[in-house]
Amino acid sequence: MTNEEFFNAHIGERVLYKGKDIGAYVAGYVEEKYIILGFDDYSGCIQSFTSKVYKTLGGIYKSYRFAKLNYLEVIKHQ
Repeated sequence: MTNEEFFNAHIGERVLYKGKDIGAYVAGYVEEKYIILGFDDYSGCIQSFTSKVYKTLGGIYKSYRFAKLNYLEVIKHQ
């Protein structure tokens, strides 16, 4: 699965990072390099992006972080 396919399939869904719940949501992607994780608080290390990326994310989250796709796992709703 590519980053774009993962993003389109799971946008806004909560994910585990390296098996841990860090309060992250799928918020975007950078080509085939990274998935952008969004946080409801300021625990992410990035506060803002350029205007091009910001429009994609819509300013929904308070902070962000980059992650490799292979470290992520979508939290299944039961």
